[in-house]
Amino acid sequence: MGKSAKFEMEGYSIEIHAKNFALSDAIRDYVLEKISRIERFSKDILDIDVVLDVQKLEHSVVMLLKFLHIKIRSQASTDSIYSAIDKATDRLVRLVTKYKSQLQEHHHVNMGTIDLNVNVLEPQRDDLKEINTAIEEENWRRDQALYAIHEVTKTETLRVRMLTQEEAIMNMELSGNHFIIYKSEENQKYKVIYRRGDDSFGLIELPE
Repeated sequence: MGKSAKFEMEGYSIEIHAKNFALSDAIRDYVLEKISRIERFSKDILDIDVVLDVQKLEHSVVMLLKFLHIKIRSQASTDSIYSAIDKATDRLVRLVTKYKSQLQEHHHVNMGTIDLNVNVLEPQRDDLKEINTAIEEENWRRDQALYAIHEVTKTETLRVRMLTQEEAIMNMELSGNHFIIYKSEENQKYKVIYRRGDDSFGLIELPE
């Protein structure tokens, strides 16, 4: 991780992180200028995290905005860090604009939640077959982590919210998550909404 910067704005903070390069004043100022586009929503913003990652052939930007009671995630990758900042900001503005009224409508609603225990899988470190003795040591360790057999190492608690299907889809779009488990407000059943390969959504109703 390269240089990072944190700024206290009126009512919220902005934190900018640079990976694999030094954060210049010009890039920092460009990010702040672009983020100023959403300052008309500033009374509802809690804070914004921006991660800039410069690779050889790909420059990527991830913006995570805490807005009311939800996190909104926007990501973009291009061959230029400035272009990636533009695209990530554009998407963030579209998402906030699209869902602002719905988010504000539900801001003060006391949504019911249920805690579920979730098993967390992590790769085993032992008893792995050697992938390829000719591969360099660093590449071998990377492949080892990728193909390792997973085991349950701990149990976490997942908070399940009562949502309508429309709210579940909204949460998926805003958060960028691959799936969400929720309790349906329409029929009180547990459901899983997940992101498909074509960026559409699938819905699974869990048996009782």
